[in-house]
Amino acid sequence: MHVIRHPLPAPCPGTQRDIVSFHYGTPGGRKAYLQASLHADELPGMLVAHHVRARLAQLEAAGRIDGEIVVVPVANPVGVAQVVQGSPFGRFDLASGINFNRGFKHLTPQ
Repeated sequence: MHVIRHPLPAPCPGTQRDIVSFHYGTPGGRKAYLQASLHADELPGMLVAHHVRARLAQLEAAGRIDGEIVVVPVANPVGVAQVVQGSPFGRFDLASGINFNRGFKHLTPQ
């Protein structure tokens, strides 16, 4: 398994947020991509991704993955981190009010 950390713009100096992708199998051929928690308050997908990763580690160790499988358990770490009075509040950016589910910024060089 290979881990890649994709840095996001820092909300303030001295902090960092990443989207983490876990890569199983061999890159360069067929690829499957699985992500969870794009909608940050939908937590069951993260639980499923946790169990999928454990099984993929077993399959990779046995040489049974044909191609590459990429798992992103938390596709919206900014939204997942937002909690208001003990409740997840991950749909809107608390600073700007922008709906994470509607406005997607280009975070990589064009």
